[in-house]
Amino acid sequence: MPGMLNLQRRHTPKCPHRDKGPDYLQCKCPIYARGTVDGKRVRCSLKVRDMRRAARKLDKLDLSLEALHRKPLPAAVDAFLKMQEPIIAHGTMRNYRRVMNHFLAVAAARETRMLDEVLPELIDLYRESRKIAPLTWVKELQVLRHFFGFCCERDWIQKNPAKRVQMPRNLKPKSKAPYTANEIISIIAACDTFGRKAYERTRARAMVLMLRYAALRVSDLATLKRSSVRGGRIVVSTMKTGAPINLPVPAELQRALDMVPLPQGADGNCEYFFWSGQGSTRAVIRGVTRTLGAVFRKSGVKGAHAHRFRHTLATEILERGGTAEDAANILGNSPAMIRKHYAQQSIGRQERIFSLMQTVHAGTQLAQTEKQTAVC
Repeated sequence: MPGMLNLQRRHTPKCPHRDKGPDYLQCKCPIYARGTVDGKRVRCSLKVRDMRRAARKLDKLDLSLEALHRKPLPAAVDAFLKMQEPIIAHGTMRNYRRVMNHFLAVAAARETRMLDEVLPELIDLYRESRKIAPLTWVKELQVLRHFFGFCCERDWIQKNPAKRVQMPRNLKPKSKAPYTANEIISIIAACDTFGRKAYERTRARAMVLMLRYAALRVSDLATLKRSSVRGGRIVVSTMKTGAPINLPVPAELQRALDMVPLPQGADGNCEYFFWSGQGSTRAVIRGVTRTLGAVFRKSGVKGAHAHRFRHTLATEILERGGTAEDAANILGNSPAMIRKHYAQQSIGRQERIFSLMQTVHAGTQLAQTEKQTAVC
């Protein structure tokens, strides 16, 4: 919002009207502009003494200061992404960039160049341009709210236009079924037939068994250190959340890890199972993802992917009487995430709830019968 600038004189030491203050304009002393623009104090010399010339310069100065204090939308997006990059994971950062790039494209098509020109209607147009599922839209709207909240905190805009766009309600996440025993057997068996060399197959088998028994995320699997597996335990801190994981290593998994050859290009002191230590972590994560994808395609299991092993292990924990807190500690998640995404897939848990309710109903009926008998 533009501010207000006023003309004042800066009286010289020899000016006879010096004691009348800067608002006295009937002399020939230098003229200054003073006031506020967007809540910020401004004071600058107009470098003139004539009032008519000063008035013309003030009009131009008002416009230039207003433009100076308005933030271009692309510049705001760049500042936002630079601030987020050091503190969020690479995958999340990629999603942020995708959302903001699409939003900039929509804004450019509507000739919206300045941040304070963005209205909720522009966000509605962005939604119409995105052929995405409602759950995906919820996540993208959260990114937009985060961005405009960032801009509000820096006083680039007064209100968050994304908060005025209604968030979809009563959305149900897609059901993610755990693997069956036969599907797990098929995936493990595919490790022995995929690829062209024993080197690839041995590594793939160890990767799949690590997913099966420890349910690591692909990022943690790709950067797993040999020192993290010792004394029959695997001890790691997850890359995504930093949560500690301390799990037993079954004999089958230990044998597979013992057989893993040194990564190609690594020296004898390589500290990783599946990474030579050279190149970026993103590169090795992509490599492990490609290997697992090839194994899943070879297995013929429909909808197979690495993350389903986390659903499988969480379901097994809950079916065997483990709590959401237990599953959260094992997977490096929060209990809320376990309840939201995994608990509903636990058939054993559902059966326990069913049996519990049968007991409750039986007790209620018995109490009613005894009460009726007492009345009679």
